[in-house]
Amino acid sequence: MNKLFKSALLLLLPVTIAVTPGCGIKKMIKNAGTISYEVKPNPLEMHGDTIRVAVDGNFPPKYFHKKATLEVTPVLKYNGGEKVLKSITLRGDKVEGAGEGISYDQGGKFSVSDKIAYVPGMESADLMLRATATYKSKTTDLPEVSIAKGTIVTPLLLQKDYKPMMDADKFDKNPTVTQKANIYYLVDSWQVRNVELKSDEMENMYNFISRASADSSEFVEMKIYGYASPEGELSRNSKLSVNRAEEASKVMFGRFDKIKRKDLRKQEGFYTSVTTDYEDWDGLKQMLSTSSIDGKSDALNIINTVNDPEAREEQFKKLASYDPIYEAYFPKLRRAEINLVTRLKVRTDDEIRALALSAPDSLGNEELLYASTLVSSDSDKMKIYQSYARLFPEDYRGFNNTGAMYVKMGKLNEAQSEFEKAGKIGNNVASVQNNLGVAAAMRGDKIAAGKFFDAAGSSAEVSYNKGNLDVANGKYASAVSNYGSVCSFNAALAKVLNGNPSGATQTLDCSETKDSAESFYLKAIIAARGGDQAGVSTNLAKAVSMKPELKEKAMKDLEFAKMTLSF
Repeated sequence: MNKLFKSALLLLLPVTIAVTPGCGIKKMIKNAGTISYEVKPNPLEMHGDTIRVAVDGNFPPKYFHKKATLEVTPVLKYNGGEKVLKSITLRGDKVEGAGEGISYDQGGKFSVSDKIAYVPGMESADLMLRATATYKSKTTDLPEVSIAKGTIVTPLLLQKDYKPMMDADKFDKNPTVTQKANIYYLVDSWQVRNVELKSDEMENMYNFISRASADSSEFVEMKIYGYASPEGELSRNSKLSVNRAEEASKVMFGRFDKIKRKDLRKQEGFYTSVTTDYEDWDGLKQMLSTSSIDGKSDALNIINTVNDPEAREEQFKKLASYDPIYEAYFPKLRRAEINLVTRLKVRTDDEIRALALSAPDSLGNEELLYASTLVSSDSDKMKIYQSYARLFPEDYRGFNNTGAMYVKMGKLNEAQSEFEKAGKIGNNVASVQNNLGVAAAMRGDKIAAGKFFDAAGSSAEVSYNKGNLDVANGKYASAVSNYGSVCSFNAALAKVLNGNPSGATQTLDCSETKDSAESFYLKAIIAARGGDQAGVSTNLAKAVSMKPELKEKAMKDLEFAKMTLSF
């Protein structure tokens, strides 16, 4: 039996007597103690941003007057206002109209429930009962009575530690490049002509070798492929392919000798001659595939369907378009293809760091973004990201990383602006979607945040942010799932709210903030829920010693309503 409810009825019913003296209402007063009543939960609890209230009542048989009507309305009063909840009308057996009937002979139950949005101050609210009695067309407002006090607002401990995502550089500290050049030969010849040594391809190769040697880059490997055009005897073409590769290698080693790198001649594994395809039908097929020459389809059909090399060559010569194809493409098949693999020399980390801060425009984009990993201060990182966004505005990473730094600095408006810029360039990028979700969540737009997080994939940061959003929405089981094995204050809070105090304690103990005032305060709540007075006292003492303002909070916190607090 709820004693508070008994008292409430004893206060309410005498007023009814004043309105309807001498009627059968007197019996309701006399038997008020037989009514059962419950507020669920009591004290009230906040979940997400909502407080749910449920009031149950049970009238015993021979109690409710057959001609009486009672309208009951729960009201939550708090410092700054009040919220009126959904009301219920109860009527006796002989009352017509709307409302729930309460039988005089059998008694009856009633329930009224509603939810309201949390407003600051409701942690100290009173749940009041307002009632209006009606009997024989006469009504009166009965005195308000408090039926529950206060609201547990532990979910408000949620920390806004949403995690933005940074985009990494793709800088290769040991980059390798392959410089290519071709030397072309006359039909049935492997002699290197002077005109080939002066071609644009070979001039580019020579210049590359000179630059790489000057900056101490490393020549790693040279492969030379020898090819012949698909004409003549196979054995002759085999010899042509081998000799063309060897003659090209002489040209290359001669160039290395001029830059005083004769050691490459003896370097094990440096040079390889490759002559796997003596007649280059594949090369011809590739050229034809991208051409618009007459007879292209017939030529490709022969290459693709005739497997025997001699038969293929005979059919090919019978093509009406053979002569134009021969003149256009066969000279390009008689060649040696040079592939020089070189590991380039790059700037040192110290050089990159200094240039990033003093002359960022002298660095390439990946070098500049890499430089952000070489500085420790947030101000230097921000300077580099802002330089990147200015120099490479077509790349979303500069804007996205700048926005992430603004989040860290607590400048939400600036972060939002940068994330929007990044979104215009990389709208479908997971990191950008996550960061737009972070900005939305931190400004309180949970619906928009949820949509962005859903579009951001399933990274560790996204899952954690979804966990935060779940706690804010009162979805504690989902929050625990999204946090996974992460050790953080918020992950521990989710376990507390989901009814796993021991798991919450373990999560706090492995978190980086295990010795914070907030963590000790949460441990005190865990102890209070388990009836551990000593645990409450010990942990609150530590929390208050670190943050004295927590003393006043604890004194009002209904988590400790059944505990003895001493500071």
